[in-house]
Amino acid sequence: MALLAPPLGPAASSAPERIRLACRAHGPERRRGRAGGAAAGAAGLASLASLASLASLARQRRRQVLRQAEATEAAAEDPTRRALLALLGGGVVAAGADAVLKASDERYAALGTILAPAPYKETIRTELVPGRIWGFEQCIALASVSTNIRMTAVKLQDGTLWVSAPISPTRQCVRLLDELGPVAHLVVPSTALEHKASLAEFARIYNKAMVWATPGQSIIVPQARALGPSGPRPPWAEELDCKLFFVEPPVTDTFAEAVFFHKATRTLLVTDCALKLPQKPPKVLESYGYDGEPGPISQEQWRYKAIAFDFVTGRGQDEKDFAALAKPPALVNPLLRYIVYRRCPEQAAAWVKEVAKWPFQRIIPAHLQAPFDCTPPQFLEAFGFLFNKKTSWEPEDEQLSFLRSLRDIVGGPTF
Repeated sequence: MALLAPPLGPAASSAPERIRLACRAHGPERRRGRAGGAAAGAAGLASLASLASLASLARQRRRQVLRQAEATEAAAEDPTRRALLALLGGGVVAAGADAVLKASDERYAALGTILAPAPYKETIRTELVPGRIWGFEQCIALASVSTNIRMTAVKLQDGTLWVSAPISPTRQCVRLLDELGPVAHLVVPSTALEHKASLAEFARIYNKAMVWATPGQSIIVPQARALGPSGPRPPWAEELDCKLFFVEPPVTDTFAEAVFFHKATRTLLVTDCALKLPQKPPKVLESYGYDGEPGPISQEQWRYKAIAFDFVTGRGQDEKDFAALAKPPALVNPLLRYIVYRRCPEQAAAWVKEVAKWPFQRIIPAHLQAPFDCTPPQFLEAFGFLFNKKTSWEPEDEQLSFLRSLRDIVGGPTF
């Protein structure tokens, strides 16, 4: 997620204050169509910038729900509360998923979610590779900053589903997934919070599924099996290869992303490392609108959101900057490029070269456009900065102000 930031001033002495100043939105009223856009945007961006705060919020919300469920005996007679208590007890099977979900198709599962918008989410299912791979999209948002988040389902040869990066398991989402077949595997492909926040609920609904996760997780279920060389050989290994990128202190902060190669369709499945910016806004964003009221998103508003999501500092040239971001066959997530990969370039380069050995033809990421055509040489070109080569997207210096403000907080080499 991401945002626009002017250069930091000398008054930004503390980390929270630096984040607050760095996250001021640009050009609000003309995009929003009403007063107050800048303030709302700034508040939203500040929240997004602090992943630690989001993790704390997740823990607090879970504790709050547990206390409420235990404290009110009378509420246990209510069908919805009985379903919640059953869910907490782990006695839910896939066939009974509806029993643990709210009455509305788009409402969250009983434990809710920490990811806005709340309390409803639309799910859009798209067949990405005919008969084999599907994407399930929802909207995640804070103020005027929103984007799509994608869960990917692969049908294995035995007819079961391999599901990566679970999203909010609304009744609608669960029904759309169940229509494709039984869920046999749930995969957490990244340490990024938004791609694991719904795992616990998914694992309770599909409690027969095997759970697989990258190392370095802080929110996980006890039964999870490790992805990568430290874990067992998965039963799906003949159909999906896996390559793990994992770094931890003292090299950098803990971060992991596993990417997968679906051999039958020559498709590379990623989370955040490689993206493609679509010219038009994802359809699911209309469920949130520009800033929380459902409705169409104009091209001008989409340019603002896209630049913001990519952590590129706005400079009043949205059309030009959007075109530059959208042009490459693949774009390395700027946040990962400058805040993660620059801190461990040798490890990142080795991983990228290994991934490029797969003969993939397309990429399906967890955000923005999917699928998009991309070959191994184009993938390597996107990561050219790791090999002292010019990449397919090179920002101008003033576009890096917000990323520099984050670098000042988390550390790392200058840029």
